[in-house]
Amino acid sequence: MPLVPGPSYASRVHPNEALIRAAYDAMSAGDGASLAALLTPTTQWIIAGHGPLAGTYTGPNEIFGLWKDIAAQTGGGLRLQVEDVLANDARVVVLIVATGSRGGRQLNERQVAIFDLSGDKVQTARFLYEDPDAYDQFWTD
Repeated sequence: MPLVPGPSYASRVHPNEALIRAAYDAMSAGDGASLAALLTPTTQWIIAGHGPLAGTYTGPNEIFGLWKDIAAQTGGGLRLQVEDVLANDARVVVLIVATGSRGGRQLNERQVAIFDLSGDKVQTARFLYEDPDAYDQFWTD
């Protein structure tokens, strides 16, 4: 007989999963105030790869600058479809499909986002793409 979780177990969501899902909802809604509340002056946003966006962005000013640059280059930003979220007390891993267009190019890439948390604050966020070359090419002029 297969193991089936009872309703009380299935309805529970780890608080860090709820926190990061709410962050993605805020991103979709353009709610910068909610997003800013997750960041500290030392939060690092790390974009893997070798393209023009690759690198480490530290603190709200640099991170919001990155988001504004992405929005400007894509006519409003990438669409991020959350497929799954794995969470524990210190870390959240999000499986995403990122889509967008820029200068006649199309992006449709699976992304893994890894958030290291301390309480309700993001300490580090790392973003990896299934095809890093395609992601880098999307951003290269």
